[in-house]
Amino acid sequence: MKYKYELHCHTTLVSRCASIDAPTLVKLYKDNGYTGVFVTDHFLNGNSSVDRSLPWKRQIEEYSKGYYECKKEGEKIGLDVFFGVESSYKGTDVLFYGLMPEWYEKHPEIMQMSMKESILFVKENGGLTVQAHPYRRDGYIDHVRLFAEYCDGLEVYNANRKEVENSLANTLADAYGLIKTSGSDLHSSAQENLGGMAFDEKIKDEKHLLKLLREGGGSIIKQKNVLNSTLGDKNND
Repeated sequence: MKYKYELHCHTTLVSRCASIDAPTLVKLYKDNGYTGVFVTDHFLNGNSSVDRSLPWKRQIEEYSKGYYECKKEGEKIGLDVFFGVESSYKGTDVLFYGLMPEWYEKHPEIMQMSMKESILFVKENGGLTVQAHPYRRDGYIDHVRLFAEYCDGLEVYNANRKEVENSLANTLADAYGLIKTSGSDLHSSAQENLGGMAFDEKIKDEKHLLKLLREGGGSIIKQKNVLNSTLGDKNND
């Protein structure tokens, strides 16, 4: 039996660009046969709706709401929900796994770090770092920045990106011998394609994911979204 997990998704509670609420998100993944999801809302240095004038502890509490709401809703229907972060710098994004909200509360200095510094800091503290959609191009991104020398892995299949971008990411991961991951980068329930990783064993907690990935476990998921509706969406931006 394979256990399917989403490693990259967003909620409208925290990510300004997302339009899917917690109940709709967990139902979408449950209906698509997933065992669990890692909620990776845009961090406070990215497209987050959190008020930056709040004290740091409050900012982290507000940031974590997407995760906690999804976890609460997931418990109702039998979907496991885990915590992750998508850190940003001018359109370049890195996924951080394995560190919980309490850790971020203790380290406000991470907001003053460069992307390279934050990647190394997260790794030094036991987290795992994966550059999301490394070759993403868009109007607001002035150039591609690659952190293959510093990250543990690369997202080689992003269900929201073009095949050529994913192919280039896969080639780069091979060149550097990096962990390969996949994610839907879900922002809306109307998204046509989904990604994620399938494992031979059920993930127990955030640290367990790190162990499995570091051991070379997991296979890439590419599938259609069987829900593919706008139920629960505020918009489709």
